[in-house]
Amino acid sequence: MRNFISALVCAALLLALPVAGVAESRTASAKGFGGDVTVTVTIEDGRITDVAAEGVSETPALGGEAMSKLAQAIVEAQTPYVDTVSGATLTSNAVIEAAATACAEGGLSFEKEEAPKGEDETAECDVLVIGMGASGSVAALSAAENGAKVIGIDSSAMLGGMGNAAQGMFAIGTSLQHERYGDDLGSDEEYWYNKFIEQSNMLGNAKLIRTFVAEAKNTVEYMLDHDVAFYLSKTAQQIAHFDETVIYHRWNNAQPFVHIGEYLDKSGVDIRYNTTATRLLTDETGAVAGAVATKADGGELTISAGVVIVATGSFAGNEEMMREALGAAYDNVSVMGGCDGSGLIMMYEVGAAKGELLSMNHGVGPKAASGPDGGSIKVATQLTMNTPCLWVNQQGKRFMNEDLLKDTVEYSSAVLAQGGYAFTIVDEKTVDRWADASYENTGSWIHYWDQNGMLDEEGEHTIYHAPISKEDFLADFEVLTETGDGIVAQTLEEAAAFIGCDPADLLETVENYNGYVRNGKDEEFFKSAEDLLWTVEEGPFYVTKGYNAVLGALGGVNTNEKLQVLTDDAKVIPGLYATGNNVSGMSVAAYVNIEGTGLGFALTSGRLAGANAAAAVAE
Repeated sequence: MRNFISALVCAALLLALPVAGVAESRTASAKGFGGDVTVTVTIEDGRITDVAAEGVSETPALGGEAMSKLAQAIVEAQTPYVDTVSGATLTSNAVIEAAATACAEGGLSFEKEEAPKGEDETAECDVLVIGMGASGSVAALSAAENGAKVIGIDSSAMLGGMGNAAQGMFAIGTSLQHERYGDDLGSDEEYWYNKFIEQSNMLGNAKLIRTFVAEAKNTVEYMLDHDVAFYLSKTAQQIAHFDETVIYHRWNNAQPFVHIGEYLDKSGVDIRYNTTATRLLTDETGAVAGAVATKADGGELTISAGVVIVATGSFAGNEEMMREALGAAYDNVSVMGGCDGSGLIMMYEVGAAKGELLSMNHGVGPKAASGPDGGSIKVATQLTMNTPCLWVNQQGKRFMNEDLLKDTVEYSSAVLAQGGYAFTIVDEKTVDRWADASYENTGSWIHYWDQNGMLDEEGEHTIYHAPISKEDFLADFEVLTETGDGIVAQTLEEAAAFIGCDPADLLETVENYNGYVRNGKDEEFFKSAEDLLWTVEEGPFYVTKGYNAVLGALGGVNTNEKLQVLTDDAKVIPGLYATGNNVSGMSVAAYVNIEGTGLGFALTSGRLAGANAAAAVAE
């Protein structure tokens, strides 16, 4: 018996060891910038022969490039412990951690060498800006141009942060608008102030909103003066806003923060990249007087400052805070990563009032952007997720007027209220109409129409889809079925099983909805007659599961209109300002559906905070 057990143990050990000449792959995951990063390591004869890293929620320009570089570096160095990629530290660390785990599971272990710690340093300035993203870079430039000695620090190696991924900003009364509309803009500051404050149900920071509406135009002119160009689209980006003045000022692909960086250099701003603030310093009176940061080499940097501006971009990368903002829906939504909330925490530690934490709800789509073979979805979700067809929740019941799809923020928030996801249902007849070239108006549209280059017969940009290839549509549903984001159901009962609802509830919903379409009147949610186009009658039925898309996070501290941070009893914390997505009060309960508010407020609050901070230290 003893010999038999020994033989079993030896056999088990042999099975666990890599077989010579045979390649084995191991996969592991770790949390990156926007979500999980998955790394697959191929091992042969005790060597790493291939590494593949994937993270669908990482930003393509930063995290995507970093994953590719790190995968190659790991193979070349034959160790997962390679140097991180500047500007993508969180993604880099996730790749390294997951690769190390995968290697260990494949029988390879490595010692992580600790880099020697750098020397500690001290520095002094009038204005310290923590975070050199969209708001922080402009805050630093504004402060310097108003006479202050400025130091800026950023945990990454890139100027502009998520501002590089933004598309445009809100403003009313700009020179670009006057060129198009003349003196009669069709709307004014009173109109837009009222729109902002009404959307907040009067709970917004009225003085801050009023200041933003008045000052946004000056921010556009400020950016134009610094070689950052804008243009106005022919019409609004969101279909729901087509009857309003175009207020969305788009970047014109001019690499805006390259120009801002040039002016920062000219103004003598001292920028310390790969430097992460860890805590704020206060003096004996409680005024903020600087900060302590960790340098890339591990050394400590202590900066004494007359004023500190915290521009760290809020908390989208902080799971605990995002769960507070989203509740149970957090586990269902797709979150585009962001900053870790450390700037907010530092401000709370010196007495800042905790403002409302909000998610930036902006659209709905499948969680899987591509199939297992890497082939992208061509048309299916653009149609099913941008069409005023039948939308149902997890109970198989309608929950909104599908006209809300004309504004991505509005329908995204409606889906969030259903737990973060919902379903669309179209039938075979609908798909055939979408594929019929003789049917001129598909009834489906795409947002950000000019960005996507959709043209009509005259070569003009259009919001509407041209007829699609049914073969492409069916191929997309093969991908959606494999990823669990869709199904082709032969019966409504099968569709109900996929949704997870009572078949009787779905059948009743479909019957009622078909009646609304036939009668041209929505008795339930009052959808417009022009959008009551699609019955759900002829199987097979195409069901798509769409998840709320969260572009980032908003809020965290309360400020006054000068961007000075406030305590719980609304007192100013001397020496402390906040900007951009750190600030509560512009949006309340949900991200406002006014195009360009995020970037517009980031740039405007940065410009104003910088000027106000410079004036404060000059007193």
